[in-house]
Amino acid sequence: MKKWNELDQVEFLISKERRASFSPIIRTRFRGDSHDHVLNEGHVSESAQLWTEWLDITPSEKLKWQPCFGIYGPNLQCARLTVPMDYSRPLNESADHPKVHLALIMVTGAGRTQDPSTYAEAPLLVNPGGPGSSGVLFAQLRANSFQFLVGDQHDVIGFDPRGVGASTPKADCFASPDSSNGVPGRNIAYMNRLTWLVSGQEIGLTNSSNVALNKLNARARTIAKLCRRVDESEGDSSIFRHMTTPNSARDMLSIVQSWDEWRSSSQTIQPVQPAAVHLPSDQQTLGGSEKSTTSLQGKLVYWGFSYGTLLGATFASMFPNKVGRIVLDGVVHADHYVNPTWESSLRDADAIWDKFFIYCAERGTPCQFYRTGDGPEDIRNRFRETLSLLEEQPATVILPDTNLPALVTASDVKKSIFFAGLYAPTVGFPVIAELLDRAFNDRLGDIAKGAGMVSLCSNIALPVWPDDAMRGIACSDKRHKLDESVAGLQARFEKAASYSWFADVWFGTEPALGCNGWEIESKDPPMRWDDHPAHKPALIETSFPILVLSNTLDPVTPLSHALEMTRKFANASIVEQDGIGHCSLSCVSGCTIAHLRAYLNEGIVPPPPKFTSDSSNDGQWPTCQCFDKPWTTSDYETEESLSRLSVNRSHTQAYEELRAQFSVFTLSQQLDYNNPLKTYLVERISFAASYS
Repeated sequence: MKKWNELDQVEFLISKERRASFSPIIRTRFRGDSHDHVLNEGHVSESAQLWTEWLDITPSEKLKWQPCFGIYGPNLQCARLTVPMDYSRPLNESADHPKVHLALIMVTGAGRTQDPSTYAEAPLLVNPGGPGSSGVLFAQLRANSFQFLVGDQHDVIGFDPRGVGASTPKADCFASPDSSNGVPGRNIAYMNRLTWLVSGQEIGLTNSSNVALNKLNARARTIAKLCRRVDESEGDSSIFRHMTTPNSARDMLSIVQSWDEWRSSSQTIQPVQPAAVHLPSDQQTLGGSEKSTTSLQGKLVYWGFSYGTLLGATFASMFPNKVGRIVLDGVVHADHYVNPTWESSLRDADAIWDKFFIYCAERGTPCQFYRTGDGPEDIRNRFRETLSLLEEQPATVILPDTNLPALVTASDVKKSIFFAGLYAPTVGFPVIAELLDRAFNDRLGDIAKGAGMVSLCSNIALPVWPDDAMRGIACSDKRHKLDESVAGLQARFEKAASYSWFADVWFGTEPALGCNGWEIESKDPPMRWDDHPAHKPALIETSFPILVLSNTLDPVTPLSHALEMTRKFANASIVEQDGIGHCSLSCVSGCTIAHLRAYLNEGIVPPPPKFTSDSSNDGQWPTCQCFDKPWTTSDYETEESLSRLSVNRSHTQAYEELRAQFSVFTLSQQLDYNNPLKTYLVERISFAASYS
């Protein structure tokens, strides 16, 4: 494939950064300083409380921003926006119509006052994917990283889609009432969930035994039955009937409209113009658009990762005239997403894992799994031997924090490789090499940790209480429900295995096998992607071109899918980052950062791709080199080469910080609760990403 590559390739220097901080969120609220204020309908309430518990914030049909979570930064504001659960039953028609309260957190830009008119015409909404990941927590934990990256003229909003995280009602199949002796219902639900998760730990991956698939299928159907029971008890007020992606896209429009209404409540509207980003002269040769002067008022400005790209693309298909700026990063293929299973998503996963053995052999002793004189095949053979040993006899460990005995299985290691190694190879491969070295030498006991079980009656404090949003969203979005026999599931698994050795990991996730037997019918209309099953749909004409970002090799959202999604939108552009991993954050590139900043701040769009034919993904489009590799030192790009792209150290450091947070989100969501390696991986990946 010939790549469009006129932009100068530059080597990249990874800057040092602070270690990621994951302090627990305190379930109290305290009086803020005198400068704290509530930002509501054009006026300010002084001495507002600094909120740290979402349920204590009163929801409203109008945006009412309140200071919150001050331990993460002084410029955080929270709101709970009330929207209809069913948009065919608007709230203004009846007070009895069911409601959803969306949790929003805003990282305010520079120069903001108590006057709403000092805020940006359109905030930058971010979504980390999942489905089911908390955008609130993503923005909260990396409050300043987004603004260091794209500029402090932006007001950045992280939001939890309906059913997710701090938004209510929660999609919780384990929901329980308070007990008669005063134990909170959510404590009971949490304990029941953990008990269920622990009970399935020994099953392993889809093909780890000749009965594993049968057991995993039975567990999926059991959870489906549990969720159906909750759904039936709530009837028309059940969130499970109204949590499809189109509904969340409609919620994003509600956020945009509420923002406009809030800003218009000011007595003096003074639209905030974005700060100029001056591109170097060599970037003007790209042939992209000129700086856009179009107002962003009433439009969506958005950066979505992974599943977040599906949410952004759905919004663009439903409301094409409301597109201000939309960045789709690590693109989910909409046509594949609505299918029962997603086999082809793995087409590039093995190629990334092959890189592990190549890089390890090239780097030598810094790779802990390397032995003197090793070539790639020597390391691969040692890996196979290590995995075989764990398959025959799992490692026995005593968890130091809880004094519990535990087993580390081959399934635990393989999942760790997939989600820690393949998703972010630059920081993940060195950690995986250390893990494999310990496994080979029977030293896993030094790093194994366990969360253990908590006391049912204790005051449990969690940043985000677990839910079933991933399953609820993914299963509801499927065009045809997955309801296969074990033989049918085996056939689907074998098809996935033809794409990748990691099929057993991917096939067992909630959006795949976890949806088998899902019976709850969504009352919402299908996605735009289902409208033209028999013929090629017309291009979607958006009010501003979409920007797509994709790595050359991505384990679950391949470049081919990104290219095919780009072709659905008129004038959409794609920038290929010549790196490996999931989403552009996996590899820090000054070139990619320059494109992102130019698009968001100036409205400068790279030229759309030129394909050789309608049926081929071969063609020409912009590419960005990424010299951010595993086991490399941080001495690749000079200040001068960065400055040629209007990029500086604060931008690259912010990208690294976001990578750390994105990686931790992935591990937290995808690795089993009681995986003895989970805590170690989260800590090491976070540290490695922060000190690359």
